[in-house]
Amino acid sequence: MYSNIGKGIAIVDARVLLLIFFSLSFLNFVQAEEINMLKSEHVDFTALPEQCVTLRQGRACFATVELQWHSDAKQSFCLYQEGKKKQLGCWQNNNNVQIKVEFESNKSVKYQLRALSDNKVIAETKVEVSWQHKSTSRKRRWRLF
Repeated sequence: MYSNIGKGIAIVDARVLLLIFFSLSFLNFVQAEEINMLKSEHVDFTALPEQCVTLRQGRACFATVELQWHSDAKQSFCLYQEGKKKQLGCWQNNNNVQIKVEFESNKSVKYQLRALSDNKVIAETKVEVSWQHKSTSRKRRWRLF
């Protein structure tokens, strides 16, 4: 006796398996494309020096800071100091830029690279402010005798 019941289920299973296989292949392709896009948008952004040292806590630290960024693909960026609305500069279709800025602050400062097209933060770097001596509230009185 011959029955089609088992063959029908096998055909459905084969179709489902093919559908699953092609779906997973497509998802892997999409994930690979997203990874490639992220790699092309990757930006190395550094500040040198990373730390500015002042003598006493609360005093402003002064330094010339070199900000540098590099990316594999040419991109358009604007440089901002976090918390400020005015950009420090903008560059179009560059993948390697160095700029020197005069740093003056008694607090740590973050610098941001934002995309020129949508103002999205692409990378950040920070200049830390530290001190050698903690500020004291007592006054020092010098006496010779």
